[in-house]
Amino acid sequence: MWFVHKQVILTKDNLIKRRCVGSSRCYFCDQNETIQHLFIECPLAKLLWRTIHIAFNITPPVDIESLFGMWLAGV
Repeated sequence: MWFVHKQVILTKDNLIKRRCVGSSRCYFCDQNETIQHLFIECPLAKLLWRTIHIAFNITPPVDIESLFGMWLAGV
């Protein structure tokens, strides 16, 4: 979660910043892959968050900061 909060996970946008060659598109939905997209905005992430909400009554996060805060509050 610390890596997510600091936005240092090697998503495609971060790899391109480090001069890696390749597409910046998400494999799941063909949008630009960022940390925000991968964990919050991607249709697959939204489906997973809805499933978690139904199963555990955990409110889906709206951005990375709320995701980190929600995890930290649980600890």
